Amino acid sequence: MEKKIKILVLVSIILIILGPILGLFLNKITLVNQSFVTSETSNSDVQNATAIEFTLVKNQKVVIEFSAFTENVTANLIILSKGTYDLAYAASTPPGSISGEKYFIYSEFTFGDTNLAGQASPDDIRTITAEGYWYIEFAGGVDGDYLRYIPGDYVVIVYGTNSGGINLNIYFDLVIKIDGPGKMLETLFILIGVGLLVATMLFVTIEYLKKTGRGLL
Repeated sequence: MEKKIKILVLVSIILIILGPILGLFLNKITLVNQSFVTSETSNSDVQNATAIEFTLVKNQKVVIEFSAFTENVTANLIILSKGTYDLAYAASTPPGSISGEKYFIYSEFTFGDTNLAGQASPDDIRTITAEGYWYIEFAGGVDGDYLRYIPGDYVVIVYGTNSGGINLNIYFDLVIKIDGPGKMLETLFILIGVGLLVATMLFVTIEYLKKTGRGLL
C-alpha cells in the first residue's frame, strides 16, 4: 500500500511539472518557415501568387512573420477567405483587385511579441519595398484595434513586382505559426495532477484515522 501511495504522489508531481512544459512547447505549431520565390506575374494573376491555406477553429489565431531583403522587390501580403480565393483563382484575378480581404493586426518592430492586440494597427494588406519585416496576428477579423475570432478556412497570399532588369522574381520569407493545444494540455495536466495528489492525501488521511481509531469526526 505504501509503495502504491508513493507511486501516485510521484505521478501527480510529474503531471504538475509536465503541464507547463507541454504548454510551452505546444503553444504554437509552425505551419511554414521558409524562403519563397514567386514570379512577377503574380501581380497580374492570383494563380501565380504564393498561396498558403490554413484553418482556424474557435479562439485560434495565426502569427505571421513576413520579411524580404532583396533590392528592387515589392512584396504584398493579403489574407482571403478560402471561398474568395477559389473564385479569384478560377477567374485568374489580379490579387490587388480582389475584394474581401481580411483585416489583421500588424507591427513592424515587435519581433516575437505574442500580445499585440491594442498595441498595433489593423490593416488588410502589408507591403515590403526592397527590404523590411512585418509581424502579423490574424484570427479572422478585427474589432477596432483588437482581434476578432472567426473560425474558418483562409489563405495567405503573397504577390509583387521586381523593378530590376535581370531577375524579375519576388524573393521573401514567411513564418506562419498557429495556436496549438499547449494551454489546454497545460491546464488539463495540472488539474489531473492536483486532483490525483489531493485524492491520495485524502486516502492516506482516512487510512491513518482508521488505523488509529479516531474516525473522521
